[in-house]
Amino acid sequence: MNIVHHSYLRKDLIVFDRKLYNATFGRKLQKKALHKYIFYFLNENTLFFKSYWKFFGVSMKVKNIFFGFLKALLLVVIFYSSLLSAEDYFFFDFQNYQPLANNPPPYFFQIDSTTGNLVKIIKEDSFRFKTYNLRLKADLELYNAEVRPTLLKWEIKIRPFEEESNSSSLLSGGLVKKIDGTSGGDSLGEVHIATYEDRIEAVSYVTNKVPGVPEIDTLVASPEGMRVGQTGSVKGAGSSLLDYELKIFNNRGDRGVRLYSIRDQYYLDRGWQRESDVQGACR
Repeated sequence: MNIVHHSYLRKDLIVFDRKLYNATFGRKLQKKALHKYIFYFLNENTLFFKSYWKFFGVSMKVKNIFFGFLKALLLVVIFYSSLLSAEDYFFFDFQNYQPLANNPPPYFFQIDSTTGNLVKIIKEDSFRFKTYNLRLKADLELYNAEVRPTLLKWEIKIRPFEEESNSSSLLSGGLVKKIDGTSGGDSLGEVHIATYEDRIEAVSYVTNKVPGVPEIDTLVASPEGMRVGQTGSVKGAGSSLLDYELKIFNNRGDRGVRLYSIRDQYYLDRGWQRESDVQGACR
């Protein structure tokens, strides 16, 4: 299929064609390229849209509302398109697992007064971890009292909208609905959290559909800490929580862990494999 050019928009703007896009960028670069393409579309054609609004006599207030809504909608589309285009489940095999002596440490960013660049500052203290077995009534009540309110707070999206923080908010809200909608304690899994100075900074939900192969259903960090250039919130909680989970799964004799991710390279760089490349991974 040929790329279609539209004469009534910018001459270099093309209509998105998924087959051509897949062939051009490949699976690994799809999500990043799609995100950049959508924001390019908005930025490069702002004058075009504004000229049409002006022609029809639409007020500036209505235009601002429209563009705010459009950008928010596109962020949701970006997030779910990323889920749909993720290649595979990922699998971590404990056969050659070498646990780290310490979990990844907390860190902050500070602005260098001379250069204006962000500088990574490692903290000497560490994250703390806790597990809630939702099949136990007492733990379920503790989750509802201690964790659920934090997830509901994270569900409220931060403005201005940014991809990473918005994705975290969507995952947080989805996790609350998933646990609320699960009927019966026997079908619930475990919730693991990482805290820093008594504040929850990362939450993970784990199910056990296959004996010996727990599945990390959700791993989400605080949206505030995912903001670009932020210097007030601790970072590293998600990575530290993942390391904690691997240790407890390994210690109890599980043979591997699986997850479904939209951050493929992050896990490949840390020893995970695509499940399609591991024979009999979850059997």
